[in-house]
Amino acid sequence: MSTAPANFDCADIYQEHGYLVRLTKGRDAKVQVFEVFGRPPSDREPQWAPETVFRCEAARDVWDVVSPEARTEFNRRLKLEGKPAGRWGADETAVQRLFGKELLVLLWAIEAPDVKPEEIAVAIRNWHGLKPEERWWLYTMTAAATGLAHQAGMGWRGALRQALCFGTRSDTFHLGAVAGRGTLEPRVNTGFVQPKKKSKPKKNEGPGFLFAPVPAE
Repeated sequence: MSTAPANFDCADIYQEHGYLVRLTKGRDAKVQVFEVFGRPPSDREPQWAPETVFRCEAARDVWDVVSPEARTEFNRRLKLEGKPAGRWGADETAVQRLFGKELLVLLWAIEAPDVKPEEIAVAIRNWHGLKPEERWWLYTMTAAATGLAHQAGMGWRGALRQALCFGTRSDTFHLGAVAGRGTLEPRVNTGFVQPKKKSKPKKNEGPGFLFAPVPAE
């Protein structure tokens, strides 16, 4: 019995515009993500090979942390749509176009070798906090200028790291060091009305009854 190809809502990457996640082997194992412009072949093509764009390469250790989080997020939404759950393959996994964009936003933020484990955890948390539409927008802005694998850390790629990785324990000092709030110079309110002061009863004054002195006999 053959196992179904690993994918997330992308049955055939050759015929669908999606993303291909590839895991390399060896001591310096990597995760590589390619955008694949899949298309149905014409009747005059005995074979066809869709064009690809190499979008990202990161350490396998990073992928081992990210992949379960992405799987949970994608399968949650596939379940809402009544579609089969996906899984990551040992070698290659086809990912539908919008999921691939969201995955790259997270990987681009933590792809640099000097990203610390705490930053990765914070980036995952912040990524979960974004709506899918926000992730798509971030992808569009980043891919337009610095969307190739060799452009790591440049332009929007560097901005993604600053944004998603912000919130570690070392950042708490910067969050509270400057209040950032104040007021403008006071201005006289010409419509101000001084409230009337309530009169206080005298100490020896009774509850309102008058008593006449009793004459001496």
